[in-house]
Amino acid sequence: MPHTNDKRRSFDKIQITAAARQALMAADAHYYSWPAEQQERFRATMDEDTRTKIRRILLDRLLSIQCSDENVDETWDDVPLPTLNILNWAKLLTSGVGEDYLYLNESMAEGKSLLDFTTLYDYDYSDHLFQEESRHKHASNYQGADYYAYRHPSWARLLINDRLYYATFTSLASHFIDEIEEAGNDLIKQLIPHQYIEGEDNGKPVSNEGNEGNGGFLWDMRIDANGQEGQLDELKSRWYSYQQARWLSLSKVNAKSPTAVYTQDKDWDDDAYRFFIFNNEAALKKIRWRHFLSDCKPLMGSYSMVASQLEQEVNSAKIFLTENHQDIQANVDPNVIKLRKKRKIIMTAGALDDFDKMSREDEPQE
Repeated sequence: MPHTNDKRRSFDKIQITAAARQALMAADAHYYSWPAEQQERFRATMDEDTRTKIRRILLDRLLSIQCSDENVDETWDDVPLPTLNILNWAKLLTSGVGEDYLYLNESMAEGKSLLDFTTLYDYDYSDHLFQEESRHKHASNYQGADYYAYRHPSWARLLINDRLYYATFTSLASHFIDEIEEAGNDLIKQLIPHQYIEGEDNGKPVSNEGNEGNGGFLWDMRIDANGQEGQLDELKSRWYSYQQARWLSLSKVNAKSPTAVYTQDKDWDDDAYRFFIFNNEAALKKIRWRHFLSDCKPLMGSYSMVASQLEQEVNSAKIFLTENHQDIQANVDPNVIKLRKKRKIIMTAGALDDFDKMSREDEPQE
């Protein structure tokens, strides 16, 4: 069978653009008679029925797949990951906003779209307020947290030089912590070797309002650390506290720095992927969604400028873990169990399907 990447490369931007035009005209025959602002608002605020119609047209025009409105989501989800890139490119042309056809792949409040937020700061601060309100509702003793740029990354798609890019928007502090966490977790596995073992309830369907199986599936995995489970739990607890404190410290320092944007490119599954890293709140205030790349341009700095600082942060984190591991081994009684609230983790059927789909994509092609 042919490799799926070969099929993806057989499409060019002219074919993708043509399919997007056909889908938009099918969604509303008057689309191309409207002024640009009206077209943009249509793309950003279309209802679910219109989105369904567009997805169905794209499947037909690009992959010769015919389906009904009822099974378009299932059909779309069954497309192999490499080929899905073609559909996502065309879909971006039917849903993106601004000069770069930017699409934010995040949930928004009902009746809201990206056009309701002028700058990145407007959106990120609104998200911060939402997160804070949610935490207060679920924890009466929650003290609240000050706002700093992009505590939680956002995922987006946009056109860069007429090519689809997947993107992550994050802060410099969050980027550092992500890198620190990855390196630290690898070190923890070396200090205390461990693995996850499937529990008896793993994958068990969870009922939703009495309908068995409609509520998702239990995730039940336990850690086997060869008798070092208590020490591992204590080390992970200290590691989590370290990351939280370090993120806050880095955010406070960065807030006082001149505004800057850094980018880092990744090549994942042959898809173009770019990290946009904003050092502080002031940078977010200077960047408008509808003029994203042009507003980023005068703020751009070289990633090499922060690479040496990142290396220092990673080294400091490793020293912290090594020293704390030694302290735990020498002084912590693993028989003294900390009381923690037991949590039940439920995964949707779609999440399990995604894991299975990624596993199939990683298998060698014949």
